Amino acid sequence: MTEAEAREILERVLSFAQADHTEVSLSGSSEASTRYANNAITQNVAKTQMHLAVRAAVAKGEQFCVGSASVNDFSDEAIRRAVARAEEIARHSAPDTEYLPPVGPQTYLTVNSFSERTAAATPDDRARVVRACTERVAAQGLNSAGSYATAWWFTAIANSAGNFAYHKRSGAHFVCTVMSDDSSGWAEAVHEDVEGVRAEAVTDIALQKALAARHPKTLEPGKYTVLLEPAAVAGLLSFFAWSLDAKAAHEGRSCFSGKEGEKIGGDDVHIFSDPADPRCPTAPFFGDGLPTRRVDWVKGGTLTNLSYSRFWAQKTGHAFTGYPTNLIMQPPNGGIPYEDLLASVERGVLVTRLWYIRFVDPMKLLLTGMTRDGLFWVERGKVAHGLKNLRFNDSPLNLLKNILALGEAVRVGEGMVVPALVVKDFHFSSGTTF
Repeated sequence: MTEAEAREILERVLSFAQADHTEVSLSGSSEASTRYANNAITQNVAKTQMHLAVRAAVAKGEQFCVGSASVNDFSDEAIRRAVARAEEIARHSAPDTEYLPPVGPQTYLTVNSFSERTAAATPDDRARVVRACTERVAAQGLNSAGSYATAWWFTAIANSAGNFAYHKRSGAHFVCTVMSDDSSGWAEAVHEDVEGVRAEAVTDIALQKALAARHPKTLEPGKYTVLLEPAAVAGLLSFFAWSLDAKAAHEGRSCFSGKEGEKIGGDDVHIFSDPADPRCPTAPFFGDGLPTRRVDWVKGGTLTNLSYSRFWAQKTGHAFTGYPTNLIMQPPNGGIPYEDLLASVERGVLVTRLWYIRFVDPMKLLLTGMTRDGLFWVERGKVAHGLKNLRFNDSPLNLLKNILALGEAVRVGEGMVVPALVVKDFHFSSGTTF
C-alpha cells in the first residue's frame, strides 16, 4: 500500500471518531518463504495481510479511559464499527493512570530500508537459489535444510492531534543447516535487498562446519575461554536489550536496578541503537508517533541509558529514549578479523550459535541454553575437532565484563549488528549425548 492510500484510510477513520483523543495505526505485509529439507524444496508459503487498529481515549474528570479495537475490513461500515467499539470500551474502562495525549506533528529521519527487487521476488527466484545451494551440499554426501524468505512491510500511523507517519521496509533471509550422521553446521544471511544475500557463501560456511564437526568428542563442563560467533552473541544480547526498561529498574524489579551510570563492561564495550544505520535500518517512529533516534545504551563500558517510555520519561524528567529499535555493538577501530580472533585463542571453545535460551534469574540476568550446529575445541589458534553440545548457565553481564577481544560487527537476524567475541570464564554447566 502506498503512502497516499494509507493516509486516505487513516483520515477516513479519524473522520468517524468522536472520542476526545484518537490514535490509528495501519499495517500490512506480503511475506513468502521457500522451505527445504533433505536437499529438496518441501514447501512454498505466502501470506498477505493488512490490519487496522483504533485507540480511543475518553476524558473522565482529569483522567482518561482508553479502549482499543481492530479490524481487517476497510469498508466504511466496518471502520465505523471499529471506531464505535473502541469508544464504547473506553467509556466502560477504568482510568489509565499512565495515559498521555497523542503527540502533534513530528519530524522524522529518512530511513532507506525498502528494495523493489526484494518485494518483487517470486517463488522461482527463491527456488533457483535454494537449488544451487542444496546441490552443493548433496555433492558432499550431506543433507541440508532451511528456508529462504522474502517480504515487505508497511506501517502508517495518524492521530487526532494532526500527526501522520508512514514507513515501508523489505527483507530477505536465507538460512542453511547442513547435517551429517553425527554433526551439523549452520549459517544465515539477512539483508533488505535480495542482492545482499550471498546464499552460496552461507551454504559453504554451514557445509564446512558440518564436515569439521564430525565425530565430536566430549568436553567436561566448567568455565572456558570461548569464541562466540555473532549469532551466539546476538542470542545473549537480545535478553540484555529486553531487560533495559527504566521503570522496572527504578522500581527494583530489574537486573539494572541501581546500575544506571555505572560501569558494567570493559572500556571497549559500546552498544547502541540507530534506526538509520544502513546495516540494519528500522522504522523512524514508534507506535505512539514519537521519532526514533540514536541512543547509546552502553558506552566505554558504562550503562549510559535505560529504556524510558514516554510516560516514565515525563515522570522522571529524563529524556525519552523508547525501547531499542535495533541493537548494534560496535568494536573500536572496526574490530579484529575473524582469522586473527581465532588465532588469539590458545585453548578454548568455538560456539556457532545458541538456542532454547531461557531466564534462570532475571534479577541477575542469568540465562541458560544449549549450543548447536557447530561446537569446536580450539587448540593453539586452530579448530582441533568437534565437540558434543553443552548447556550453559551464564549472564550477558558477565559476558560484557570478561571480553578479551572483539571481532568485526556483522548483521545477525532482523535487527542486530554484533561482533564475534573472545570471552574468558564462560560457564558450561553440563554436557549432552549429541
